[in-house]
Amino acid sequence: MALLRALGLRGLFIKLVLMFMIVGFGALFIVSILMSQFNASRYESSIRGVINGLDRQQFNASATAANLRDKAACDALASKIFWNLVDTGVTQMLDFPAMFSYFHDGKLQVKIINDQGILCSTLPAATPLLDQAMIEAAQSSQPEVLHRQGEDWALITRINLPAGDGVQALVGVHYWSQWQIYDEVLSGTVSDYIRTFILINSMGASVAALFVWRLLRRIKRATNAADQWAAGDLRTRIKDNSKDEFGRLAERFNNMADALSKSFDMQKALAISVERNRIARDLHDTAKQRSFVLGLKLTELEYEAQQHAPLLPTVESARRLADHLQKDLENVVSGFNLPAIADHGLHETLVRSVRDLLSGSGIQWSIDWPDRIGAQLDTAPELAQELLMITHEAIANALRHSQCRNIHIACKPGHPWHWSVTDDGHGFDTAGAPIGMGLSNMRWRANTLPGGDLALSSSPKGTIVDISFELPVLAKS
Repeated sequence: MALLRALGLRGLFIKLVLMFMIVGFGALFIVSILMSQFNASRYESSIRGVINGLDRQQFNASATAANLRDKAACDALASKIFWNLVDTGVTQMLDFPAMFSYFHDGKLQVKIINDQGILCSTLPAATPLLDQAMIEAAQSSQPEVLHRQGEDWALITRINLPAGDGVQALVGVHYWSQWQIYDEVLSGTVSDYIRTFILINSMGASVAALFVWRLLRRIKRATNAADQWAAGDLRTRIKDNSKDEFGRLAERFNNMADALSKSFDMQKALAISVERNRIARDLHDTAKQRSFVLGLKLTELEYEAQQHAPLLPTVESARRLADHLQKDLENVVSGFNLPAIADHGLHETLVRSVRDLLSGSGIQWSIDWPDRIGAQLDTAPELAQELLMITHEAIANALRHSQCRNIHIACKPGHPWHWSVTDDGHGFDTAGAPIGMGLSNMRWRANTLPGGDLALSSSPKGTIVDISFELPVLAKS
C-alpha cells in the first residue's frame, strides 16, 4: 500500500483494480456455469453420435462366428466393441483423447448379456452410476437409456447380436463433469481461443461500463450542487461519502460553499449594521435636534403662559409630550446604533448595549451563558442580531414600565434553544394590556428566527420574555 501511495496509485486506481477483480471473477463464474451446461450438452450429443457410429455389421459377424457362452470368446467380442468405440471417438471428437484418459476407472464399459444375465464385461468394473444405468437398460426395452445424477449422467445404447437367447451388447459411457476443465487446459482448439477472447473482452467492457456509470452518477450529483450554488442556494451540498480523490474534491467544494455562505452572512450583517448607524445619525441630526428645540420653545411658552392661566394646562401638557417624544427618539437612536456583532461578537455587543441602556437607572443586570454558546451564535450573525434587538426592546420596556431593580439575560442550548430576559418588576396583565409596537416588533422578530416563537409571562413578581429557536446546522458546524 505504501508503494502504491508513493507512485500515486491509490483511490480510484485501487477501486478500479478491485472492481476489475470482482467483475472478472463474477464473469468467470457465470461463463463457467454457462460453459458447463454447454459442454454437457455438447458431449451428450457427441457421445451419442460416436455410439451410433459403431460398426454394427462387424459385431454381428463376430457374434455369429463365436460361441459367446465361452468366456474367452465373449471377452474378445466385448473388447472388440470397446476398442471400436474408442477408435470412433478419437476420429469424431477432438476432446475424446482427454476424456479417454479417465476411462480406466470404469467410466466406459461394454457388457454382453442374454435372457439369463451377464455373459461378460470389459474391465475395470463400471462406476456406480454407470452400473445402475446398465441395470436399468437391461430391464428396459428401449434402444437407449440416459440416467442422470446431478451434473453427471450415463448413456447406455443397446446393440442386438444374432447369437440367440436374446444376446445383446450394452455400451455405456459415464459423463464426468470435470472433463470440461481438462478439455479447456489440454485442447488448443479455435473455439477455446474464441471463448477466452470473449471472456476477456466481456470482463473489460463490464468493468469499464460499471466504472463509468458510477463516476457519471457522482459527477451528476456534483453538477446539480453547482447549479444550486449558481442559483444562490449555498446550503446545498455534494453528497459523496467516498474517501478517494473525487470524494476529497467534493468535500473541498462543500467547505468552499460553507465559507462563502458565512462570508455572505457576515457581509449582510455588516451592511445592516452600517444602515442602522446611518439611520441613527440621520435621526440624531434631524428629528432629535428638532424635538429638543421644540422642547425649549414649549418651555419658553410655559413661562409666558404664567400670565394666562387658562393656557397653562395646555402648554404644560404639550411640553410633557415633547419630553416623551425626545426620550422616545433617544431610545430609537440607541436601538439603531447598537454595536455591530460582526465587529465585537454577540456577548461584547450585548454588554455594551445593556450598559448604555441602563446607565444611571440604578438597575442591576447580569448575563448568563457559557462562552462556547456565544461562539456558536456568532456564526449566525443574522440570528444573533435579531436576539440582540429583541433583548434591547425587552429591557427598554422594563426600564420604562416595570420599576424593576434587577434584569437577568440567559441563553440555554438544546432542541430548541431558549433565550430569556427576566425582570423583577411589578408585571402587567398580558391578556388585557394593549399590544403596542414594541411587543409586536418582538413577536415579529422572534417569528423570523428558524423555528422561532416568543412566550411572554408576567406576574406581580416580574416578567419573563422567552424566545425559542433552532440554531441552523451551518452555525453548529
